Amino acid sequence: MSKKIIVLFRNDLRLTDHPALWHAANTGAILPVYIHNAQLQAQDKAQNYWTYYSLQHLQTTLRSYNMPLILRQGEVITEVLQLALDTQADAVYFNERFSESERSEDEQLTTLLQAQDIEVKTFYGDSLFDLTAIFNQQHKPYAIFTSFYKRCLQEHARKPLGSPATLKAFPMTVASLALEQLQLLHGNWYVKFNNYWCPGEDGAMEQWTPFLESNVFDYKDKRDDLAKEKISKMSPFLAAGNISIRSLWATCQELLDEEDNAIFAQQIESFLRQLIWREFSIYQLLHFPTFSTVSLRSNFQHFDWEPHADRLDAWKRGQTGYPLVDAGMRELWETGYMHNRVRMVAASFLVKHLLQPWQEGYAWFEHTLLDFNAANNAMGWQWVSGTGIDSAPYFRIFNPSLQGEKFDTAGTYIKKWVPELAQLPSKYIHAPHTAPATILEQAGITLGDNYPLPMVDHKTARARALERYNAIKKA
Repeated sequence: MSKKIIVLFRNDLRLTDHPALWHAANTGAILPVYIHNAQLQAQDKAQNYWTYYSLQHLQTTLRSYNMPLILRQGEVITEVLQLALDTQADAVYFNERFSESERSEDEQLTTLLQAQDIEVKTFYGDSLFDLTAIFNQQHKPYAIFTSFYKRCLQEHARKPLGSPATLKAFPMTVASLALEQLQLLHGNWYVKFNNYWCPGEDGAMEQWTPFLESNVFDYKDKRDDLAKEKISKMSPFLAAGNISIRSLWATCQELLDEEDNAIFAQQIESFLRQLIWREFSIYQLLHFPTFSTVSLRSNFQHFDWEPHADRLDAWKRGQTGYPLVDAGMRELWETGYMHNRVRMVAASFLVKHLLQPWQEGYAWFEHTLLDFNAANNAMGWQWVSGTGIDSAPYFRIFNPSLQGEKFDTAGTYIKKWVPELAQLPSKYIHAPHTAPATILEQAGITLGDNYPLPMVDHKTARARALERYNAIKKA
């Protein structure tokens, strides 16, 4: 009789290059399981939308193999242990995760299963390299991305696995909840996301293929051009595990190996560098478990933040009076996504112009981003805030108006997401408060009424932020 193996699905909702599934399918009969712990997931989190439709797609795909996806709800350790005992499973396979709470949960689960003589096997499914084995010459974690990046280029990235040739189901019927019973979707907020996204493994390939055929070849030169949208937008698919980072890496490496693509090497390598940046965020989370809540630079415990609910709320709603920031925050609310260049500007504005703690921004992104990933999100906020080990210099304070002029010259991106400014000439689109009264009137804009005046003056806010940063440099 073949071995009976439970395969746990978490943030790896796919069949292709799913190491736990692949190895289980080549070993015995499998039972795919997903467990939703409602107590650990905010009910109105945008990412629940992605999880719902990814599970729906996974269910459909597994049915083509005559295989159910067992859905359960509750505390993961309890549910898996009971399910293993009820089905007399011989083993439980799953892909590793990286946050401290997730790793602790997996360790506890492993201990309890092994105590019942149930085999546990874990696999790397969400990283290119063995991040636990990469250290500098002093055998310490790398603190600078460039050094980490160069080291990774010397490593061999893990090869992606294909889809299982066959899947053999457990020889029994196992009770499962209906997807709707997980109550992942609440209210009407999520409906609009369907206008922009198609979660799931097929949706990932539909997003990836056009980028691979066109935009990757001028990625380095055009990725920050907000009007042209040359980015891949693969991050939500990676966050849910609809596609593996190893698949993206391997496909790009194949492009690099083609002789005709030699002239595009720098463009393709620029994209690969972004994938290693994602690795670096996971790497830091592994070595600094409080990365997503505590500033890595200890002197920031003395920073004089000015928590202010109204300022934070204006930033969330895209009502700061700085069009590029507002466009980004409104794109986020509408689509669950924001262009990375604008993320940096919007995050810098919250922290350095408004002096709000970066953790407030982290929490809002966790609530609204479809591509939320604890490591990536923490890396972004700590980099922008200057609180991370490898981060932007504290004196780098983006001027939102100049950033708009540089990366959205004609205001195309701004006009799309801040429609009340659509009739304003491009000359004034990045700083409406500088436009003559007649121009504003012709564009139908009344500052302070249908579009806000700037919350703060950039020059004043910059000086204030520098003063606060200088105060803790030697703290």
